[in-house]
Amino acid sequence: FPVTINADTKRAVERRIKNAFPTTKIAFEGVSFTAPNNEMYLAISFRVNSPTDPTFNRWYYRENITCNIFICDVPNKGTANAIAKAEEVRTLLDKGTFLLEGTTRIHVLETPQIAGSSIAIDRVIVPVLVSLTAEVSRD
Repeated sequence: FPVTINADTKRAVERRIKNAFPTTKIAFEGVSFTAPNNEMYLAISFRVNSPTDPTFNRWYYRENITCNIFICDVPNKGTANAIAKAEEVRTLLDKGTFLLEGTTRIHVLETPQIAGSSIAIDRVIVPVLVSLTAEVSRD
């Protein structure tokens, strides 16, 4: 199997985040984006790990994906606002979350990690790392 993300998985996770934060600007992979000057925004990327390939049948496999959701906040105001938003993201995609898109079942099997904070250029960045397992059946 190639190590690429299943389109249903990406679509389901991005839609869930977009629907939960309708007034927050979001930078999606491969989409042109201009960061707002004086407000928080989110940036989403996916890292695809090698699939688990059990021998249930030749059309079934599990994608192992890390969804990185970066909370990008304005500087010089501390980290409380960004960490609060990171907690909201963690709650949205908390352990036990199940998404269904097409025939793909997406599971969050571990509590998402809020990975500290850092300063990058002109932003406070707080990453939320979400481990996903997607059960995929190819036709």
